[in-house]
Amino acid sequence: MPLYTFGGNPSAVLTTITGDVVPDYPVQVREAASGALVTQLYEADGSTPIGQLRSNSAGSEAPGAIRTFMCEWPQIRYEYLATGGRTVSWYESGREVATEALQAATGAAVAAADAAEQAGTALTASSNAQASAASATTAAEAALEQAGQARVDASDAIAAVTSRLPAVATIDTLPPVVYDAHRGGAGEGVENTLAALRGSMPWADVLDIDSQVIGDGTPVLMHDATVDRTTKAAGNVSLFNAAQWSLLRSDPSAWFAAQAPDLPLHTVEQVLDELGGRRVMTVEAKNAAGVATIAAMIRARRLERSVLINTNNTAIVSTIKSAGCLAHLWRSTAQMATDNAATIKATGADLLDIDIAGTDAQITAAVAQDYPLGVWAHTLVRRTERERALALGCRGIITDYPGYVSGRIPRRTTSSFSSGQWGYGYVPSAAARPVLDASGRIPLPPPASNTAPDAVVLLAGEVSPAPATTTIDVKFSFPTAGSTGWSLFSVHIGADDAPTVLSGSAILHDGYTFQISNDRSLRIWRDNKTGGTSTQLANTTAGTALTANTVYTLRIVLTATQITLSVPEIAGLTTTVTDSTHRVPWYIYVGRNYAASATGLIWINSISTT
Repeated sequence: MPLYTFGGNPSAVLTTITGDVVPDYPVQVREAASGALVTQLYEADGSTPIGQLRSNSAGSEAPGAIRTFMCEWPQIRYEYLATGGRTVSWYESGREVATEALQAATGAAVAAADAAEQAGTALTASSNAQASAASATTAAEAALEQAGQARVDASDAIAAVTSRLPAVATIDTLPPVVYDAHRGGAGEGVENTLAALRGSMPWADVLDIDSQVIGDGTPVLMHDATVDRTTKAAGNVSLFNAAQWSLLRSDPSAWFAAQAPDLPLHTVEQVLDELGGRRVMTVEAKNAAGVATIAAMIRARRLERSVLINTNNTAIVSTIKSAGCLAHLWRSTAQMATDNAATIKATGADLLDIDIAGTDAQITAAVAQDYPLGVWAHTLVRRTERERALALGCRGIITDYPGYVSGRIPRRTTSSFSSGQWGYGYVPSAAARPVLDASGRIPLPPPASNTAPDAVVLLAGEVSPAPATTTIDVKFSFPTAGSTGWSLFSVHIGADDAPTVLSGSAILHDGYTFQISNDRSLRIWRDNKTGGTSTQLANTTAGTALTANTVYTLRIVLTATQITLSVPEIAGLTTTVTDSTHRVPWYIYVGRNYAASATGLIWINSISTT
């Protein structure tokens, strides 16, 4: 029996009309026309009965799309039971249906052409057959008319099918401001995996991947020259062949989130086959030996205007261009310091990608060279960086957090990381972000020293920016009580999402800092960026130590004129100040201050706002 392919695309994520993820309701599949329940579902191989239809685990609140599956019906209806007993359903056609229709329409066009040829032959014969000229001419004209109608029908059929096929994404269809999912969106998904690329598609205009070359010459998705950091294996990428590579698994539980499942690793060819033409892509050739193979893959799929080859080596640009492909050249801050803008433009790159850490003068000099696809900036993680890049004339925003930085996702009022997966826009002030623990909590370790006070400050982007007058609840706990446990826990709210610190002398925002100590004292500070001052507004009397392994709520209530800080679980632990200096949409941060005696963790259990 023929089988048809469904699911495996971001549009099949189960969400409400407000964008919240639907809990793990059982999803049924029905035949579209009859409504009959379809029970014979198969994995993408077409033979293995499918196990779980949802891509996320049972009970998960993380975005979970319908997995890729196959069945014998060309059109189906998804159905699940929502709250209140309401039945929610939507329809989908198998991905092969459009292809079959197009083939049928093309066949009709060929038949029409044949009929026209036969009609022409008949018309010629009629003119030569004088005895039956009248009847032959009439028959030939009728056949010619039928052939003309067949041509029209075939043309209409082809147009109808083509209109339902997704348009091929090319550099010509990119918007004026381009968002590029760096490493597939490495802050919001597991870097350089199909899972991350699929997850970034709703937010990103361009999908960015890194490629290395394994021992048999196959380009594969991998940033590092070894597999040590991101997989369960070890060794140089070049030591693996294709068969061995297919058995490797990414290990995001060790460096991303403890509950993140192992994921297969893929080749560049596999990614191009699935996503080529659905989004513009840029493939960085970390190994120059892979350029010719990648270029051949691009040409074979006619993706010359859909996929760029990325390099940091100016000498490789001409090789890419000679291979008939688009060249993406990136430069580091060290290279930007010595680059001559005109010389770099002379390489012939279609796109220049510069480091946002470069100076304004370096960036504007690059922009002035007028590249065909403009100048893009890497690797941005905050909206303040985006605004600077755009103000300096950059067109492209290359980011690890495409959902958050683009602003194309709605703000949540409740954090989602308790599901065991990072949400959008959890950006550390330092280079490293904690690994989300197995209980879906953010573990904040103590800073190493007072000279690195921002090491564990984290922007909660998915609940930011919160309204100017709002209630913010941050639930926290800790495994070890007393001064050896944790010392000071801080929440900072600022007017923008620029990096912040929660101790030391740097004041980076107009906003407020709220603190609770292990002896229950509450503190409120007003921060003034322009003046570089931090003014203490409240400091309550110390009391007994908080209890370990107990969830507490640090509640911040901002009205038009007052600020109240409290812990609802402890009667009377509250303080209120009158202050209306700052009232802006708030970016929310969680973090902790340095204390030499504090060695234990602070866990962030959830963050919510009104």
